[in-house]
Amino acid sequence: MKLLIRYLKKQGQSYATEEVTVTGDTLHIGRGTNQHILLPDPRVALEHAKLVAYQDGCKISTASGKDVLFNRLMVKNCAISIGDVIEISGHKITLLAGENGCDFVVEVKLSTAKQEPIQNRYQVKFSDLKLYKRSWSWIFFLLVFFACILIPISGVISPSWMETLRKSPLPDDKQWLAGELIKPHKFIGDDCSQCHQKAFQPTTNEACLTCHKAIKQHVPEVNVTEDFAAVAQCTSCHKEHNSRETLSEYSQQICVDCHVEDTLDKLEQQEYGSATDFEQHHPSFSISMLKPVLENKVTTGWDSERLLLNNVGLKEQSNLEFSHQLHMDPKGIKSATAEVQLACIDCHVPALNGLEMKPITMEENCQSCHQLTFDPDDPKRVVPHGSPTEVVMMMREYYAFRFIYQNLNIDVENPIVKAGELYSVRKVRRPGRDERLRKNFEQSLNFQTVAAIEKLTKQTVRTEALVWAESRANQAANDIFERQACAVCHVMTKNEADEIPWQIEPVALTKKWLPKADFTHEGHETMVCLDCHQADKSDLSSDVLIPDIENCQQCHGGLESKNLIPNTCIDCHDFHQAKDHIFRQLTHANQRIKSLEPINNAH
Repeated sequence: MKLLIRYLKKQGQSYATEEVTVTGDTLHIGRGTNQHILLPDPRVALEHAKLVAYQDGCKISTASGKDVLFNRLMVKNCAISIGDVIEISGHKITLLAGENGCDFVVEVKLSTAKQEPIQNRYQVKFSDLKLYKRSWSWIFFLLVFFACILIPISGVISPSWMETLRKSPLPDDKQWLAGELIKPHKFIGDDCSQCHQKAFQPTTNEACLTCHKAIKQHVPEVNVTEDFAAVAQCTSCHKEHNSRETLSEYSQQICVDCHVEDTLDKLEQQEYGSATDFEQHHPSFSISMLKPVLENKVTTGWDSERLLLNNVGLKEQSNLEFSHQLHMDPKGIKSATAEVQLACIDCHVPALNGLEMKPITMEENCQSCHQLTFDPDDPKRVVPHGSPTEVVMMMREYYAFRFIYQNLNIDVENPIVKAGELYSVRKVRRPGRDERLRKNFEQSLNFQTVAAIEKLTKQTVRTEALVWAESRANQAANDIFERQACAVCHVMTKNEADEIPWQIEPVALTKKWLPKADFTHEGHETMVCLDCHQADKSDLSSDVLIPDIENCQQCHGGLESKNLIPNTCIDCHDFHQAKDHIFRQLTHANQRIKSLEPINNAH
């Protein structure tokens, strides 16, 4: 038996025809791609029904739980004749007489109706309730009027009645809250009168000072103009019931009101330039840099100095000899083991607070390359990174014991001194030094030193040991202090009249360059160090590598800046020095603000 399936698909105002011939007496109907009659509709099952042809007609039967529409009735099984139509989810299937050698023609007319989403099929509209908007609007208006105005106002007239309202489910004055209280003020609860002492009146300073008796962050004598009365109220800056978790006002204008003109800090006797916008009108950055306090050309302490970054000839005086350019050579630098290529992070590691860098120390950052060796015959022996007295004392002890170990234990089967391999040495030559040019160590001591040793010991062996140890230590000290190690990084002085003639100037690195600004490297992790700090071009340790405002303005702008990160004053600056002032009263007039602490690497 041969069956012809004819699909009718609507295209514009007409139908397009597609025909498929099937040999057999059974046609499967469904959404599955393996069906003879394919109905692409999610409402149709994968295998919805099947049509079986006979000589005098056809019979249709559905899958379990499925139905078809036949003569306006939902049926599961039925016999159909030529001309009959069945319908499945809007798709019509008609049985026609055979043609072109086919026994029957099954015409399938696909439905083009778009199906409404399920969630929209059962919505109830307001008009379906037969209610009138105007009537319900008046009802809700009167409810709001009584609940939010009349009943709370009755409590304002009678404070005792207000307490009753607050304890009952009836509406009280909390209906008038303009917004949430900040966390520190939530203990107030619904008692608006604690701040608003008069109904419908703003909070007064007296109400604020009831709790905030030792209020800080108010500096009447520092950085204020004559027009201070305009911001004399607490609520001028601290606005409650806003969306922030603080009462501080972050508007740029509140700072500009005072800083539109040059201002004088009477506490620190320092003048600040006018600033109204970070991009358009802001002075050069000021840094706090350490400078040494000298007495007789010797550093005895440190003081901090406020300087503008745009000062010509600005130089740091840290007593450190260091070249960033040399250490950041892309070809690498020589270390004790091999050539290494250093990066900024190898030395400059952010502290946990993200605001500062961890201190740089010899042991953590320098010693892996700069080993403090002093004896060519014992290249593994190093001196401590300490004071000249400690270094020379260690050398004397080392050479004294070495003399005893190497000379007094010769040809002794059971030596008293048993140091094992501790003081065994090998013959090595320091690179660049000819063994034939080595000096006689004893000649490095003057006659008075040798005579003093001989007078002290009065024994040949002891004299020989002390002279040998002292001469070796003296020569090694000359090398390490003046040529090999110390003078490479430190400022050295020498006074021949002293027992230990060498002195190393103490080193102090500024801990925080911008103490009056809040800056964190954590927020700039997408950048590399050289974007701001031109260290690869700095050959002197006196170079100040803190970038000025022009560098920041490449990314950051003012409040109204376009295509830049908008910033207000409070993004970088705290409001003055809270620890030194209480409301309108100077508390530490004679105490100098310590804007930074030095990192001392004193020897």
